[in-house]
Amino acid sequence: MIQLQERTVTEGATGITETWKPVGYLYAQVIPLDVRTVADYQKLNTVVSHKIIIKGKVDVKIGKHRFVGDKVYVVSTSARYYRGYTEVMVREWV
Repeated sequence: MIQLQERTVTEGATGITETWKPVGYLYAQVIPLDVRTVADYQKLNTVVSHKIIIKGKVDVKIGKHRFVGDKVYVVSTSARYYRGYTEVMVREWV
């Protein structure tokens, strides 16, 4: 199970504040990518480390959503819906 979070940005007297609010929990499979796949994405100037597969259709946007499980994963590419599953390429946030 993994938590989907949505980014909220507010501007106040002290400047800009970024917060992450939980949207919900999803059953997901987090798969580390092989070296060849990582290299292929690097050719496109995109950093990826894992693929997250979620059953059903989930609307996930770059810069607006992230996944939190054992680690934090930031969305690197647009979500792809295929045969009943949503596939998202992410990078581990350190």
